[in-house]
Amino acid sequence: MMKVLEPIKENFKVVAKCIKEGGVIISPSDTNFALTLNPWNEAAIERAFAIKNRPATSPLTLFILNPNDWKKYGEAEDEKMVQLLVDAFWPGPLNIIVKKKNTVPDRMLCGGDTVSISCLSNPAWRGMMNELDMPVSMTSANLSGKADGVLVDMELAIRQIGDKVEYILKGEAQGTTKSSTIISLVDKPCITRLGDISAEDIKKVINIAPSVV
Repeated sequence: MMKVLEPIKENFKVVAKCIKEGGVIISPSDTNFALTLNPWNEAAIERAFAIKNRPATSPLTLFILNPNDWKKYGEAEDEKMVQLLVDAFWPGPLNIIVKKKNTVPDRMLCGGDTVSISCLSNPAWRGMMNELDMPVSMTSANLSGKADGVLVDMELAIRQIGDKVEYILKGEAQGTTKSSTIISLVDKPCITRLGDISAEDIKKVINIAPSVV
């Protein structure tokens, strides 16, 4: 039976312990409620794919608590460009794709050589992460193809997959209207998905074409 938990310190400890031990929970983010798990636990990764009915060839995103920790897991030819984006938009709804370091577990990336990294501002998520002391992998808490074009709120997450996880951590919506913006800084910098952080916002920080590929 699913357990919905209030975002308080005692419960942050509960869900953090669950994740460390290989469990899968649903937690809030800056955009969608998301399946949240230990990226170094391959069984948890396989389970997340199965819960979503998602192809096991789609890489997951790595979420870190401290913005500058991206350097532990990724590298870029122009690290100054990455840092400008980090300083401007993190914590917040932006994913940055860079070359992976060996510190990133291969299964999470489905054999790829790049990693998408993000750092969130959601208070409940950050409370959980303060108890966890490690990055997590996250993917929206819905059945694949069953929430296109909408943000996954807690009600939708519970309805579609709530009975398949150990816990659901409550959290306030962050006021976003779309999934996170994604920027790739591998080879030629480009915006691969636009969210509430606009091309114009990004252009003010780095010189990048305001077009999605």
